[in-house]
Amino acid sequence: MAPLLTPRPISPAEGPHLVENFFGNGVITTNNIGQNGMTLTNIGGAGTQSYLTTIADDDPPFGGIRDLTRATADGDGSSIHMLAATGIFPNSEKGGGFACRFNYPDIGGNVLADNNFYIGIHTTRDEAAPTDGILIQSLAGVMTLRVDSGDGTDKAVAFAGGSTLTSGTTAVKGVPHQIEVHWTGENGQGGPLTVEAFCDNIPVAKLLTDIDNNEAATVSLNHWQDQGGAQSFELDYHWFEYWQFMDYPTAPAV
Repeated sequence: MAPLLTPRPISPAEGPHLVENFFGNGVITTNNIGQNGMTLTNIGGAGTQSYLTTIADDDPPFGGIRDLTRATADGDGSSIHMLAATGIFPNSEKGGGFACRFNYPDIGGNVLADNNFYIGIHTTRDEAAPTDGILIQSLAGVMTLRVDSGDGTDKAVAFAGGSTLTSGTTAVKGVPHQIEVHWTGENGQGGPLTVEAFCDNIPVAKLLTDIDNNEAATVSLNHWQDQGGAQSFELDYHWFEYWQFMDYPTAPAV
């Protein structure tokens, strides 16, 4: 079964399922991004976010949003995230995961070099490594699966074998990529054991983790540039999805 066709919770009785298509009726402002009202935290100098108005034939109908970093200093960027770090990584029979479609747009002035992001369920709101979380890291387009654990061991493995990626490892400018991460099983801390990443439905990274089942994080999409003061770089988000199956207790028969 292709990754994007794997089951998601269809009821709160199974677990949470967040879908964000990044559509809206107005200018993007803090606490008012997309249909889930995601919030905005500046990383250094404030950048610019806008709803996409030019949509390619194979883009989602709503397009998504474009994040443009401010050209003032290294580290400028933006974090688009949910407010509370209340998501955890419990062991469950069906596990959990997240998915996102992103694009480094092929437009004048945009480059991959030092055009970076963290996308996933994690704790940081800037370019610093998260304390807790499961995420995809892109540094100059080179993709890495990360699991950061305050109670356990930080783990990371670079993408390899991605047939839609340059050299199997690196995002292609102007080509939208769909990334998806699944976690399953149980480790010695009660959290998920196996974490696996896919890019455009191709398996590209896998690791074993000891992340605790009570390490809290939240949806967070961080984009920043590290090339210098007079640079302004773009990244598009078309959609984001997060889910976590829960093994809630079953009431006894009466």
